[in-house]
Amino acid sequence: MVKSYQRYELERTFGVISSNSNALWLPGGSKSGGKAITAGVEQVLVWDIKTGELLQRLHDGAKVGASNAATSTAPAEVVTLAFEPSSQLIAAGCDDGAIKIWDMSSGSVIMVFNGHRSAVTQLQFDKSGTRLCSGSRDSSIILWDLVGETGLFKLQGHRDQVNGLTFLSNDENKVVDDLEDYLVSTSKDGLIKLWDLKSQQCIETHVAHSGESWAMGVDPTKQFLITSGMENQIKVWRIDLEQKTRKLIELGFYEKQSKARGSEISFCTVSSNAFFFVQNADRTVEVFRLRTPDEIAKAKTKRTKRLKEKGMDDDEIAESLSGGLINMLICPFTIIRAPSKLRSCTWTVTNKNKLDILLALNNNSLEYHTISMPESIRKHNVQTPISSKKYMITLAGHRNDIRSVDISDDNKLIATSSNGQLKIWNTKTTNCIRSFDCGYSLVSRFLPGGALVILGTKEGELELYDLASSTLLHSESEAHAGAIWSIEISADGKSFITGSADKNVKFWDIKVDQEAHVSFEHKRTLELNEDVLCVRLTPDNKLLAVSLLDNTVKVFFQDTLKFFLSLYGHKLPVLSIDISFDSKLIITSSADKNIRIWGLDFGDCHKSIFGHQDSIMCVRFLPESKNFFSCSKDGMVKYWDGIKFECIQKLAAHHSEVWSLAVSSDGDFMCSVSHDKSIRVWYQSDDEVFIEEEKEKEMDELYEDKLLQSLEGDEPVKKNDDEEVEDEVTRASRQTMETLKAGEKLMEALDLGSKEYDEFEQYERELKAFKLGKIKTMPDTPTRNPILAALNQKPEVYILDVLLKIRPAQLDDSLVVLPFSYTLKLLKFIQVWTNDDNINRNITSLSSICRVLFFIVRSNAMELINQKDEDLKRQILSLKEQLRKQLSKSTNEIGFNVAGLKYMKTQWNLNHSVQFVDEFKQAQVDEDKSRKRVYTTLT
Repeated sequence: MVKSYQRYELERTFGVISSNSNALWLPGGSKSGGKAITAGVEQVLVWDIKTGELLQRLHDGAKVGASNAATSTAPAEVVTLAFEPSSQLIAAGCDDGAIKIWDMSSGSVIMVFNGHRSAVTQLQFDKSGTRLCSGSRDSSIILWDLVGETGLFKLQGHRDQVNGLTFLSNDENKVVDDLEDYLVSTSKDGLIKLWDLKSQQCIETHVAHSGESWAMGVDPTKQFLITSGMENQIKVWRIDLEQKTRKLIELGFYEKQSKARGSEISFCTVSSNAFFFVQNADRTVEVFRLRTPDEIAKAKTKRTKRLKEKGMDDDEIAESLSGGLINMLICPFTIIRAPSKLRSCTWTVTNKNKLDILLALNNNSLEYHTISMPESIRKHNVQTPISSKKYMITLAGHRNDIRSVDISDDNKLIATSSNGQLKIWNTKTTNCIRSFDCGYSLVSRFLPGGALVILGTKEGELELYDLASSTLLHSESEAHAGAIWSIEISADGKSFITGSADKNVKFWDIKVDQEAHVSFEHKRTLELNEDVLCVRLTPDNKLLAVSLLDNTVKVFFQDTLKFFLSLYGHKLPVLSIDISFDSKLIITSSADKNIRIWGLDFGDCHKSIFGHQDSIMCVRFLPESKNFFSCSKDGMVKYWDGIKFECIQKLAAHHSEVWSLAVSSDGDFMCSVSHDKSIRVWYQSDDEVFIEEEKEKEMDELYEDKLLQSLEGDEPVKKNDDEEVEDEVTRASRQTMETLKAGEKLMEALDLGSKEYDEFEQYERELKAFKLGKIKTMPDTPTRNPILAALNQKPEVYILDVLLKIRPAQLDDSLVVLPFSYTLKLLKFIQVWTNDDNINRNITSLSSICRVLFFIVRSNAMELINQKDEDLKRQILSLKEQLRKQLSKSTNEIGFNVAGLKYMKTQWNLNHSVQFVDEFKQAQVDEDKSRKRVYTTLT
């Protein structure tokens, strides 16, 4: 009998306010006047900036741990965001190169684009909202069509990751339906490039900065472009797309106050004044103002007058004015200083008289700052603008690494602690119900009852917190002389044991006096020769296990503290210990990446397991079971069978080191915390898991990864700085398992349908010959395929349905994997789909059919040309004439329908729409439009 286990699946993820991505702002839609959009590791989060409430959580894909989820790789982390206001779409770029397009109204993914080979660094919608441009760490730029759901083309010319993208147009007053003609990009290679999107080529390349170029911004009028590099300077460029020689003109440098590099530049307009900020790599945001042409002219006049008084001639004055043009154009406005390094900034202008900025900080928090505008914007140097922090979101997450986690005995509360904070979470709602300021916490534990939490710090302090009153009940500042690494609570909850780096294990009693004051009382001390890393009591309260820095685990009798056993075998220190419910097994996890299972009767090692790829930080038994969980710095959580010594399940969800985990008292769920500041709750599902199936699944994933790597080839080799890189345009595509599976399904459908179609075609010929008397025996009717018979579909209809179910973004890649023999079969069915008998039924799919036809002809052109089969040539020529006829007919019908709709719209406007105009203004308009009679005098 094969043993089965209950599967654990990821149920909730919380504790992340803003992960490694830029933040976006949505004006309106809430009482606070706007929402903040951030990335929550693999999710997209929408926050109410005023109340700090999480309004929406966008998550796509199968639950981690489910039977259809990956076992060895975590879900892709969101690293770039972009928002399209007219269609309410959010584009989320992931670290695996995928781009997901979310619909805000439905909260679902409507498109997925795969074209980049590494993390997406830039996303930019055009002004019509129908195209999306993406830049990646693989140095490529791809233009995507959101209407056709396909990649238009890939631009390759940069040598490093793309750090800036902006659409440009010859005439910014175009109607919204018109598309921009140019794209400007900058990269970490220090270059800035101007691309002509119509001809799909780079028309200009400039050296933006001598080292690396990190950010780019274009003013709202599209006249000036600003870039920043590694130095403390920003470079200003003039944009003139009407020029035929040079469209980007370098104007000069401007020196910032901060010595750190600028990592983001953005513009906004308030009260007809153009502002821009430079987000620096330190904790500052510098805000600048662009002076108006009138101000620049007045400044030039004053400076010219002053220089003439000094006796300079006109040439010297002109040279001096050209050198100071940048200082005349850019005026420092104010500086915002944040409490932590900045991750991203964005303008949130909601008031004509105020500048608002949303800051996403590296410490997992959001801040909303308001800059008050001075009475006279041009005299702000006299009246310095002051920035004030208006809102902030900090309660829903930790500022630093979460080092420990514990679950209350009633499984209703979760306690997590970090450097400076202790937070209590509701298990069901995942809301933070208590937050305490504390020292550098290394360990925290609930006392029985769930009302008190005891905490040990890096400084050797013990702190006791009361959740009901939200107060610190007692603090023992000199509990230990070193960091407290472990706390173990006794079964009755009246005492606890602490292990510290001061080489002592101390026993404490919890005392409650008559006034209900709670305090600690030190009872006894066990002195050892090495630092204590972990302490654990057996459930029967007889033995005490202590792990030491000398790679051993010492076991003592709890009552007398006499030495009992020494467990040695690990090559590096043991970081965690746990003991089974029957006090017979002890598991140890070490920095040597191994888990050892020992017997407590004689100290014999039952098994040594190479468990993880990095140090194993924590191990925990399930209650009333020999199965256990382990977590490691490799970001993986694993579920083990402690009797068979086999891995039951791999839970890959965290994107960084997993520091600790805790198991509920009934074993229904488990909680893990990580360096990525996320808290993940894993629940036991009704689904069963089999070890052999999990192993087969892991092997399949490994095979699929190798298959994709072989199809895609190696990563493009980066060129050296002295090597020239040719700008080229390629097809925007990337093979994924979805495209391979789509191609396989299409091949299966072609095999199934072509066989039946050929049999019935042969039957029709024989039947016709029988009726003409050419053959004597009547042919037998072919047997239908069971699948087609069950679906009650003809072969050509079934194959077309399978083809149309392939996502448009994956269609080209799925057709690439078709062998040439299947291409010929597909050509035959395209001819069937577009003939006079079937075209009326397939008229709505004609564009997709044409796209498939053009792609397979283009990709198999050489094979088709070299074919000597005359029937094939006649088939292609017949298909050509047939398709041209059908396309011409469809074009005429569409043109007739469009003209009819325009006529109906005109008639509706004439009969229903009423326009109220001012009589005097209308008379003036009529007078301006009227033609006056002109008389000429003949002499």
